[in-house]
Amino acid sequence: MRKTILTGFIIGILSLIAIVPVAIGASGDLIWTQASNPSSYDDYASAVAVDSTGVYVVGDDSYPGSTNTRWRMEKRNLTTGSVIWTQTSNPSSYVDSASAVAVDGTGVYIVGYDSYPGSGNARWRIEKRSLTDGSVIWVKASNPSSYWDVATGVAVDSTGVYIVGSDKYADPSGRWRMEKRSLTDGSVIWTQASNPSIYRDEAYGVAVDGSGVYIVGYDNYFGCNFFGFCNSRWRMEKRSLTTGSKIWTNTSNASGYEDNAFGVAVDDTGVYTVGLDSYPGYGDARWRMEKRNLTTGNSIWTKTSNASTSWDETTAITVGGAVYSVGSDSYPGDDRWRMEKRSILSGTSLWTKTSNPSSSYDEAYGVAVDGSGVYIVGVDDYPGNGRWRIEKRVP
Repeated sequence: MRKTILTGFIIGILSLIAIVPVAIGASGDLIWTQASNPSSYDDYASAVAVDSTGVYVVGDDSYPGSTNTRWRMEKRNLTTGSVIWTQTSNPSSYVDSASAVAVDGTGVYIVGYDSYPGSGNARWRIEKRSLTDGSVIWVKASNPSSYWDVATGVAVDSTGVYIVGSDKYADPSGRWRMEKRSLTDGSVIWTQASNPSIYRDEAYGVAVDGSGVYIVGYDNYFGCNFFGFCNSRWRMEKRSLTTGSKIWTNTSNASGYEDNAFGVAVDDTGVYTVGLDSYPGYGDARWRMEKRNLTTGNSIWTKTSNASTSWDETTAITVGGAVYSVGSDSYPGDDRWRMEKRSILSGTSLWTKTSNPSSSYDEAYGVAVDGSGVYIVGVDDYPGNGRWRIEKRVP
């Protein structure tokens, strides 16, 4: 009788073990890696988004030729990283590049620029594509100037899709541009611009919650010298979901050299911004991360990371139980991927990982997270030319 009970007990325990999901590896460890190298020139993966059906990677490849880059979009399997579908878009015979991606239940939104109007006259390009096969649902373009107009960030909520970047309408040096568009057909709901200086001002990242839309980048309010060296500073704006009107603005100027904000994420405790500052000195950029109050934009905490005495920059951020940021550092003397996980409450480091597949230029540009992993995308120089690299890591 005891043997029978014990046997049943063991079988029951084994059954429970069989249905409990087990994470393979420690936090931050690699789950899988995939690469994509469609050309023998430079191919760049710029951004990543994730939903329950797959991971979406966007960027450009040089398959048509070294001076004729095109948009490239891939959907990959969450479990293995294998390709589900690939799509490309090549509206011009010049430089066309996808910069950012967002996803909702109705489609995947990709933004960037194309050179359809002609060489040197880039315009904003926005595409909505099918989740199932990547086919086009709608395409929109925006060309406010005859110079270089570039869309660099996208976010989506139930009321619309938000696109940010720069245009040169008011000043050939460039100003911030923000658009909200319809989810259904891509028509414009509102447009706003911000031009704090007579020099170059660029918006790079956007995030959205129920209280507003958050845009980050830099401005050159403090100016540039005769030699073209500028004292750029971080700029962060919160704007109305309904009209795009400004709710608050904050700036951060850690050094007298180049300080740029690139990425932004938001949760119900604050808004997180990442980029670089040159506080250690000219040419020695370091990672910078700030958490700010949703209502006022006031600082909650700031963290920095300076792995090398050369150029270290963080380019993207996401939040999901913790703060995940990615970018590059130059610690070995060549650029390598760098990934950090930090506490939401204090910003203290939980783990740091690096990836250095080549002895040349390797940089991570995008990050997304779900319950099963952290997805990082960027470029590595492993074949001797830039290729897409995609990693999934234990969160």
